[in-house]
Amino acid sequence: MFYIIYGDDNYRCQQALNEIKGGLGSSDMLTLNTTQLDGRKLTLKELKEVCDVVPFMSASRLVVVEGLLKRFQSGERQARSSHNDGAESNQQLKEWNNLADYVKGMPQSTVLIVFDPDLDSRGNALMLKNLSPAADNVLQFNELKGKELQNWIKEYAAGGGGRISTAAVNLLDEYIGGDLWALTGELDKLTTYCSGREITDSDVREITSFAREESIFPLVDAVIEGRMKEAQSMLHRMLKYGTAPQQILVMIDRQLAVILRVKEMSHEIPSQEIKKRLGLHPRYPLEKTLRQAGSFTIPHLRKAFHALLDTDVAIKTGKYEGDLALDLLVTELCRVH
Repeated sequence: MFYIIYGDDNYRCQQALNEIKGGLGSSDMLTLNTTQLDGRKLTLKELKEVCDVVPFMSASRLVVVEGLLKRFQSGERQARSSHNDGAESNQQLKEWNNLADYVKGMPQSTVLIVFDPDLDSRGNALMLKNLSPAADNVLQFNELKGKELQNWIKEYAAGGGGRISTAAVNLLDEYIGGDLWALTGELDKLTTYCSGREITDSDVREITSFAREESIFPLVDAVIEGRMKEAQSMLHRMLKYGTAPQQILVMIDRQLAVILRVKEMSHEIPSQEIKKRLGLHPRYPLEKTLRQAGSFTIPHLRKAFHALLDTDVAIKTGKYEGDLALDLLVTELCRVH
């Protein structure tokens, strides 16, 4: 059997992989007969050698190749062209096109899965186009949005024995979006916290860490645009819902640091490469940071970092209480522009 699993929804891609594994018999014996390969460096010859091996005391041998589709995505190939000869890259792609012929005669005991859970489906995935007709099943999982995501949240909560209000669903959608790994973690915490009663939007604001993290973006937006009253209102709301002053300070500092790094890179490097170089989470809203970076000048950022340092010292030395120190900081940052 030959499967292709891909898309930008890492969670559901992984669930699909686990479901296939679950249908291949004893997990202990499957572990002995499973090989995972790095498709970014793999040759077709090496893959054939692994796939041709007879399984040990099992009906199936599982071979999972990760990163092969992305390796031959047009953007990735262009990014590598400065390091590798273009002719060599084209030769590798031509060689891999023969995989479609190989799987037709592959041992029946072998289950081959080409697995790319972080593939940007908007890109031109050349290998995907070549291999899809030869696959027994092609499973694509793109990030859930809108009604589909909201229904997923409700179903997941119900599956865990919980109930969740529409307002709470909408708030989780707003705070976290389609990051199902993060949503499962937050929903598990909320279900335990509410212990049988319906999860409300107030519970989400109180318990969900993303509620506090996400609020830093509109706060920085308000600061950038000099909307002092709105910035202070957002700050007071974060403090009201239990975010510690020092944590808010760290969040502002971190966001300004990312803005500085993004500003330095944005003129020469594609956005996805920026995200990779900075080690940002897949769900990190880079587009917001790119917009914020365009609104800051380097002198403004220097002044902002000096203000952050002064506030940190003021809190730690007891010169000001945390809430007052942050109020003064937000006022100063709004005036920096």
